Amino acid sequence: MAESKRLTLSPGKDGVVDRISNLPESLLCHILSFLPTKDSIATSILSTRWKLLWTLVPKLDLDSDTIGTSELSADDDDDDEDERDIMFAHVVSSVLAQQECGELQTFRLQWKFGWDGSHLDAWLRTAAARKVKELDLDILVIDMDVENLKLPPSFFSCRTLVVLKLTGTIDIDIDTPSLSFNFPSLKILHLVEILFPSVIYSQERSFLRFLSGCPVLEDLSFTTDDLEGEYKVCVPTLKRFIIRDLNGSDYELEINAPALEYFDFCGDLRVIKFYEKLNNLVQANVGLYVYENEHKEFFRERVFRLFTALNNVKFLSFSPDGTEWHNVGNICPSSFQNLVQLDFKVTDCNWSVLQYLLQNAPNLESLVVTKGYAVKSNLCRKELQYDRDYLSSHLTSFYYGGFEGLKDEEEFVKYILKEARVLKTATIQVYRGKSKENVLEKLSMFPRRSTTCLLRVE
Repeated sequence: MAESKRLTLSPGKDGVVDRISNLPESLLCHILSFLPTKDSIATSILSTRWKLLWTLVPKLDLDSDTIGTSELSADDDDDDEDERDIMFAHVVSSVLAQQECGELQTFRLQWKFGWDGSHLDAWLRTAAARKVKELDLDILVIDMDVENLKLPPSFFSCRTLVVLKLTGTIDIDIDTPSLSFNFPSLKILHLVEILFPSVIYSQERSFLRFLSGCPVLEDLSFTTDDLEGEYKVCVPTLKRFIIRDLNGSDYELEINAPALEYFDFCGDLRVIKFYEKLNNLVQANVGLYVYENEHKEFFRERVFRLFTALNNVKFLSFSPDGTEWHNVGNICPSSFQNLVQLDFKVTDCNWSVLQYLLQNAPNLESLVVTKGYAVKSNLCRKELQYDRDYLSSHLTSFYYGGFEGLKDEEEFVKYILKEARVLKTATIQVYRGKSKENVLEKLSMFPRRSTTCLLRVE
C-alpha cells in the first residue's frame, strides 16, 4: 500500500493541512452560526485560533434541555432542578457577557425553569442594546406555583427587531397607557400559546395595541386554545396570516388585510369577518370541525362567509372534519374562477362538500384528495350523484391518497377518469395492506375520456 502523502504545514514540520482553520474569520463565523451555541463554544478547544472565535458569531441559540444537564443524573430531586436553573442562568449571562461581536443577529432561547425567571429581563435588555434583529423565546414554567414570565417594558420598544417569535408561558399585558410600544421594523410575528390578560376587555386591547405597534408587519401567526371576545387585525401590509387551534367558547375576529396572499386557519370556526376584498390571495389552508350539536344554519353561514372572502384563491387546501357535514349544504358563494389546485381531505361525511367545490371550480388543473379519519356514522351514508358538468375541463393531474377500494372511492375515481377530458396523470396511492396489483387491475377497467391519461397505482 502506498504511503499517504503529507503536505508541509511549516518548515521542518510535516502534517495534514488544516484547511478549515485557514479559512477567513468571517467565513468560519458564518459556519459556526449554523450550530447551537453550546456546540459553537465547544470548538474553542481546537486551537488558539478557535478559542475566541465563537464570541464573534452574531447568533445565540441556547436550550436549557441541553445545557447544564449532563452533570445531573436522571433521578434528580427538586434541589437538583434548582441547581439546573442556576447553572443555565449563569451560562446564558456569561455567554452574553463574553460575546465580542457588535450587533446581535439572532437570539434564540428555549428555557424550562422552575423557580426564578428574573434573569430574562436583563437578557432581553442586553439583546435590545445590541440591536437584535431576530428574537425567538420558547419559555415553559414547570412549577405551577411560579408566576409566568412578564416581558420587561423596555422590550416593547425594540426598534431593530425584524422577527419576533414567542412561545409558551409568557404573559403579555400591555394595557398600560404609559407603556411605549413600537416595533417599526418588525415583519414577522409568531405568537404560540401566549397568555393575554384574563379579563376579556384587556385581552382585546392588548392584542390591538400589540399589532398597532407593528406598522410594516407582513407575517402574523397566532396559536391559542383560549380566545374569547372581539379581536381586530387591521394591518394593511399583512401578507401571511396563520390562526391555529381556536377552541375558545366564543370569539369574533375582524380582519382588515387587503394585501393578504396566504391565509391558514385551523380550528373551531366562530365569527370571522374580512373587511376588504382579498384580490391578492394566492393560497388558503382551511381546517374546520363541525360539532353534532352545532346549529347548522349558523355554521353554514359562517363557512359561507369565510369562503366568500377566499373567493379569489388560486391554491386551496380544505379539511372539513366532523359527522355533520352532510347536512351543511352548499358552502360555495359562487365560482372560484382563479382556483387551479384543490387539496381536499375526504371522510365518509363530506363527499358532498367536495362535489360542491368541484362544480364551482371551472379552471381547476390539479386535484389532490387524501383520506381522512373514518367516521362511523350511518347518517353520513347516502347515494352520491355525479353530473358531467361538475368537473373542470382543464384538469390535468389527479391524486388520491389512502385508497381502500370502498364504494364511494371507486365511484369517485371512476367519475374522474370518465369525465376529465385532458387528464394527463391519475395517481392512486393505496392504503397499507391493500394489493396494488388488484387495485390497478380493477381501475384499469374504468373508461378514460382522456386518451393520454397515465394511470399509476402506488
